[in-house]
Amino acid sequence: MFHRRPVLATAAVLTALAAALAPGATAGAAPAGQGAGPQAVAPPGGAAARADVNGDGYADVVVSTGARLTYAGDPNTLGVDRGGSVYVIPGGGSLPTAPAVVVSQDSHDFVPGSGEDDDTFGQALATGDFNGDGLADVAIGNPTESFGTKLGVGMVTVLYGRTTSPYLGLIPNTLTQIDQGQPGVPGDNEAGDRFGASLAVGDFNADGYADLAIGQPGEAVGTTQRAGAVTVVYGGTHGLTATGSVGYTQDTAGLNGTPETDDRFGWSLAAGDVTGDARDDLVVGASGEAVAGTTDAWGGVWLLPGSASGVDPATSSSFSVASTGTQDHLRSVAVGKFHGGAYADVLVTADRKKGAPQYAGALVVARGGSDGVSASRLQTLDQSSPGIAGTPEENDFFAGSLAVGDLDGDGYDDLAAGSLREDNVGSVTLLRGGTAGLLSATGTTVTEDTPAIGASAQPGEGFGYGLRILDVTGDGTPELLVTAPWEDGSLQSGALFRLSVTATAGSLTVTSATSTTRGTLGGGSAFGPATPFAGGTVVTLDTNQQPQLSKG
Repeated sequence: MFHRRPVLATAAVLTALAAALAPGATAGAAPAGQGAGPQAVAPPGGAAARADVNGDGYADVVVSTGARLTYAGDPNTLGVDRGGSVYVIPGGGSLPTAPAVVVSQDSHDFVPGSGEDDDTFGQALATGDFNGDGLADVAIGNPTESFGTKLGVGMVTVLYGRTTSPYLGLIPNTLTQIDQGQPGVPGDNEAGDRFGASLAVGDFNADGYADLAIGQPGEAVGTTQRAGAVTVVYGGTHGLTATGSVGYTQDTAGLNGTPETDDRFGWSLAAGDVTGDARDDLVVGASGEAVAGTTDAWGGVWLLPGSASGVDPATSSSFSVASTGTQDHLRSVAVGKFHGGAYADVLVTADRKKGAPQYAGALVVARGGSDGVSASRLQTLDQSSPGIAGTPEENDFFAGSLAVGDLDGDGYDDLAAGSLREDNVGSVTLLRGGTAGLLSATGTTVTEDTPAIGASAQPGEGFGYGLRILDVTGDGTPELLVTAPWEDGSLQSGALFRLSVTATAGSLTVTSATSTTRGTLGGGSAFGPATPFAGGTVVTLDTNQQPQLSKG
């Protein structure tokens, strides 16, 4: 548990929080200093964005298999897939350009632990260059890992990029297994902590090494159960080490709120430069945060700025579900420069707008600024918004998965948002960034029936469960990667689509597609590619079962 005491932070001074949390806020004008055009938007790069695991000059795909999404006891999840497994798929002109590698707790001697039926190895994934050698490294969350009789403690496995197959391995003097029993890592291993349920990579101190944020939404703070916590572990020449790692809760000085039962602070994490100071900032979501005076809605989001010394909670900002116009829970978070300029925006998925059908899905956009985020700069979108196709329907799960990147090379980030159960087949909506943010152009929605894809949508395939925007071909233009974990109605086949996207008449259009399944990937898994991708959000329906409506 985390004892109720403040965590010391740096004394760097940024502009104070612009406005107190207030219900009913709507999208406002750009914050002071926010430019209208794409100036100051740099192409992806740096240690935190690195995705080339094997060093051949092409970004590689790291994505979980479908093993973790099946029900416990499925005989097909025995062997290498037991408890979850992860693909490393070499990038290049085609996917895969070489046989994929499957990594699990039973696949290679260098992976710590062993697969168990109740493990969820690969529920969270992240890539970044933790040791500065130019290769992307991989962090793998397993939040239900047990330690002895303590169930659901959780751990994170960190494997380092290599130029030869299996493309991952160990380096000396670093943390390969991160858990709260490791010396120097804050907290203690306790049942139900769910350490590693969410992950985010950013360079929070701008030292050129990627750092790792780890969510543990089940963490107790004092005697307050499932209040939640986040641990930040910093990179360096030896990769990730416990030296300087820090834990944060709502009891940390500078963070708004109080630890309460079932807040689940750390449910979701993201990183990006929201404050415009050339350092990554940390975004933390709490899916169960209760707000006084608000009924039938839970959730809060915090922005912890980066600084020369790392994450700085003393200058944090936040907003709650009370200001979003949504109902039930806030879920995943993401970051992108959808308006251009120096400040990234924060995205939050929600179960639905107020009054919309259950689990219809909604997306909250929080404008960034030098003051972080504010309840006065929020906009909430769903399938009833202008330019977004479809109608909010029960169990659509619009924005249940997200991927961010500049698909058309105009200097603004674009968004791919999965509607996980749209028409029981799944769809993906493409929203183009611009001076008006994600409503700058009419959105485009695609399914497997879209002519450029031509795969024939079938019930239950889950097209859009996994999303990633990444230049895997090395031509300078990112592609959109989409998975359908249950392609053709099979629990095991899985499909990975690589979509080429361009801007046509102002909107994003899919022009061509290729696909691959388990049978052509290789690697030895009994399951195809699923979700999440490293670099995509943790999907709302991680277990293919309805999430809880009540707190938690």
